[in-house]
Amino acid sequence: MEILPGVHVLPGVRFSRAYLIVGDTLTLVDSGLFWSRRPIVKYIQSIGRRPDELRHILLTHSHPDHTGATHSLVKATGASVVAHRSDTRRLPDNGLALGYTTALGRLASPLPLFRRGARVNALVEDGDILPIHGGVRTIHTPGHTGGSVCFLMEENGTLFSGDTIFSDGRRLSRSVPFSGYDRDSYVRSLERLSGFGFEAVCGGHGAPLPEGGSRMLRRLLDDRPEPPTWRDFLASLPTRMRRHLPVTGEYHNH
Repeated sequence: MEILPGVHVLPGVRFSRAYLIVGDTLTLVDSGLFWSRRPIVKYIQSIGRRPDELRHILLTHSHPDHTGATHSLVKATGASVVAHRSDTRRLPDNGLALGYTTALGRLASPLPLFRRGARVNALVEDGDILPIHGGVRTIHTPGHTGGSVCFLMEENGTLFSGDTIFSDGRRLSRSVPFSGYDRDSYVRSLERLSGFGFEAVCGGHGAPLPEGGSRMLRRLLDDRPEPPTWRDFLASLPTRMRRHLPVTGEYHNH
């Protein structure tokens, strides 16, 4: 469904968020888990567009809940995959594919959740501006993973933040540590990100925030400078479950 002019959240993608930018061409930001190809293609068709109009898949980081359907979507649409080098691995033919830098990424598991990542067609670095949809700026935000990036649509101030920051539709929160997490890099990335001007935040989990994004991020960092820990997260679980609250991001008790 369209949440902002030209920005749609994919309703059939579960356990994470994927977004479709609709213009002269189509751009997907993250692809969800491996079973998400069908609902994504179905949604593209439901808004009167063709799957082969999907030209780019922008990946905020390499975790499988954000990249699992990428390979099958490329086969279905011919889209080009865009990611940061630090979340890729070198292939025998000298190409690049999505991959982790931790033990999780080295698993040779047959389970779809941990299958090797899709081939990456284009690398982005901090400051790169993709010439699509009025200009999409790449902001390298290492911490959650080494290659985590946010994508900022400069024309309308919409930030696609992956797992760097989340929203519940009213306020922002930060991700809890995960395999490959680097606290110091994460703190620096958040401080730097708060210096950009953006309004809407389309996070990797939770409900998008329609306005006031950079202002709310600066307030969060001022009020709670320490990022959440696993101890904080585990302590919040009983209250989250009792109140049917999301289990991603940090918990706000007010």
